[in-house]
Parts: sequence; structure tokens; C-alpha cells
Amino acid sequence: MFFIIPVGSEEGVRRLPYVTIGLIVLNSIIWIITGLMLSGQMGELEQLHMRLLEIESHYAYQFLETDPGLLREVDYDKVRERILAGEIIPPGTEDYRQWKNLYEHYKVKYGKMVFEQFGFKPKEFNLLKLFSSIFIHANFFHLLFNMLFLWLVGCNIEDDWSWKVFLGLYLVGGLVAGGFHAMAFPSSTTPLIGASGAIAGIMGAFMIRRYKTKVRFAYFIWFFLRPYVGVFSIYAGIALPIWFIQQIIGASWSMESGTAYWAHIGGFMFGAAMGASFRFLGIEKKYITPMVEDSFEKLKLSPRMKEANRLLDAGDTNAAILMLLQVVHEERENQDARLVLARLYYEQGNHDDALTMYNKAIEIALRKANSEIIFSIYEEIKEKEWIKGLNEKNLYTLANFLEQNGRYEEALSLFGMYIRIYQSGSVRPKAIYRAHLLFKTKLKDDKMARNALAFLRKEYPNWMPR
Repeated sequence: MFFIIPVGSEEGVRRLPYVTIGLIVLNSIIWIITGLMLSGQMGELEQLHMRLLEIESHYAYQFLETDPGLLREVDYDKVRERILAGEIIPPGTEDYRQWKNLYEHYKVKYGKMVFEQFGFKPKEFNLLKLFSSIFIHANFFHLLFNMLFLWLVGCNIEDDWSWKVFLGLYLVGGLVAGGFHAMAFPSSTTPLIGASGAIAGIMGAFMIRRYKTKVRFAYFIWFFLRPYVGVFSIYAGIALPIWFIQQIIGASWSMESGTAYWAHIGGFMFGAAMGASFRFLGIEKKYITPMVEDSFEKLKLSPRMKEANRLLDAGDTNAAILMLLQVVHEERENQDARLVLARLYYEQGNHDDALTMYNKAIEIALRKANSEIIFSIYEEIKEKEWIKGLNEKNLYTLANFLEQNGRYEEALSLFGMYIRIYQSGSVRPKAIYRAHLLFKTKLKDDKMARNALAFLRKEYPNWMPR
């Protein structure tokens, strides 16, 4: 037995993804409401179904004589079509009258079911129902996995392209996905429900826009009576195409099933096409990025930050640096100003000052425990190969942070770096001990765990873990 679920990406966002969170909350609320409605509806239908069966059971011999296969298949729709046609229960009898009244009542109730009212049926094409179907989910796990994938890709796309573009892509992607499903099964009367087609559109855009972003997955494997649990990362440019291929295989192996493979395929292709268009036609650079940056500009409350950004837009970098220095002097916890300064210093080749600003920015983020910002700064510093330039406190705290977030190999690398660089570091024995525990409990490398413990005892014979 095994399963793999997405738990997040390794890229941070610049602000809270309100629309992504809003969609998750909205879908959850709708699921709760429709679930309560469905519970009552199912109870009523079950009562009517049992009353129909009471009458139908008196005529079971008719099926045995004419079509015993119907009884084996237990296809109530076909059975009742034949009864309605007068082939089983003699028309004009009291049984037929009672059965027909019950059946008509049953069909009315069935037509008012949540999935029938708000789900999309290709054979009865209805644009309003195509839209409403995006927000309806069959059960808790249907909702859970859809929302996990939405959180995985939605936060970054909303951050990159603004909430307006993100929401438009989500809704239009859902409509396109439903259209693909309708083209694949034009005569289907089975209601299509769920946000997976819309989310597939965001996944397609994410694959193009953030193909280098690592996606984290948690896994559980039960092998030879032993459970294995952990987290691994894989580039979006690899993980999402694999998922897309799975959908194509699923679509080729099945006709109409409980999984809307063609909706997933259509949504994903639409999102990927939009992502490619934005990138290669220059739409993102020319229209979307200025709009996003302008929205961030409006969020900045500091007049000096606004002025610094205005100077940068005007190309006056030196004046912008002076203004940003005033901001960090007045606003000690302003990590954004320090990050901008770090990048400007880096572009000018002033690496010492750039590293100082990066150290201060990540120190603030670590103190505030802002995971998304920490990951973002960490990836930025790592890309520049400046991890060794972090000060003693930041290096050790960042290693702990990575360990707590399941990035064990990277945490081990940082602990090792701390041990090598800070020979007289105040928490060096703790760093060695953390490395020992990572080898032993997370990476399952007993030899390296023993080596780390032996090194700890040699270097600090009197030190004891607390």
C-alpha cells in the first residue's frame, strides 16, 4: 500500500494569496452545505426506492421469464423503463397506478438532487450548470485532494500574475475543461462535478511559469509490514508532465468513468497554452508584471518606500539606495527594503553590503517565522552560492528551519557547513548532534550517524544533549 500527496512548493510568495485561500474556503463551505442537503435528499430517495421495490418484487417472476439478466445486473433504471412501458406490471391495475405515482415522485425528487441541479451534463448542455459544477464536490476526499493541488499551484500563480489574472484563468480553465469533457462524451447524462478541471488549468500555467520550482510531496509506503514515511522534492517541470501523462493514459483506458480525465487534459492544456502565450508573446512582461508591481506598490505604506520605487523606475539607482537606507534606519523590521538593497548592491558588484542586507533580511524572516519569505530568501541566496556567507546565528537557525520543514538533506548540508566554518561556534556541539540525529532517524544512514556521534564525543567529551 502506498500513496503520495502534494504538500507545497519550495518557492515563497510576496503576500498572502487571498483569492486562493478564498476559493478553498468557498469550496469547503459549499461542500458542507451541499453535503447537508444531499444527506436529506438521499434519505427521501431511499424511502421512495424501498416503496418501489415492494411493488416491483411481486413481479420478479416476469424478469425471470423475459430477461433474467436485468436481475443479475441490478440495473434499476432499465427495469423501471420496462415497467413504465407496461411490459412488467399490467397497466390499469392498482399496483401499476401506485407504482407510477411513486416513480414520478421519485423522478421529481431525483431531479432536485444537488448533483442534478448543479452538475454539468454534456447531453443537456447548460452554461450556467457548467459554471456551477466547478464548485460542487462529491465527498470529503474529492474536496481535499482538489484543494491540496489548488494550494500547491494557486499561491504562486496568484502572486506572479495578480489575483485578477489568476481568478480569470481558474474560472475560464474550468469552463474549457468541462467543454473538453462534453466533446469526449457528448451524449453523457452523468453530472460532471468538481474543481479539478479549473485546477488543472492552474497546474498547466504553473508548469510553464515555474518549471524550475521544486514541488514537495509526502509519501507513505507499507512494505513488508513496515511503514515508510517521508517527503521528497521534484521539479514542477518534471512532476506536472508526469501527472498529465497519467491523465492521458487514464483517458485512453476508460470510457466514461468516475474520473473526468478529459476535463483534466483540457484544463491543463488550456493553462499551459496561456502560460506559454504570456511568456513567449511578451504579454507577462509588457502587461501583467507592471500591473502586479503596481499593486504591490499600493500596498506599501511607507512614503519613503514609495519614493524609492519611484526612483528605481526612473533609473536613479543611487538615489534609490540612499532612500532605502533611510527606510531601514527608520523601520528596523522592514525586510522588503533590505532585500531590495541586497539586490541593488549585488547588481553593482558590492557583494559585502549585499550579503549584509541578505543576512539581516533572513534574520527578520526567521524571527517572524514567515515560512514563505524564508524559503524565498533562502532560494535567492542559494542561487548566488552565498550560503557560506550567512552569519553564525542565521546559518544554524536556517538549518533548524529546513529540518523542521522536512528538507533533511539541505538541513544536514547547512549543519555541516556550520560545523566546518564556525570551529568555535557557541552551538557547534548542537549542530553535530543534530547531524547525528538526521543521519540516524531521517536518512537512515547508521554508519554516518555513528561517525557523527564519535566526532561529537571526540570534540566535546563532556557535552550532553539537553
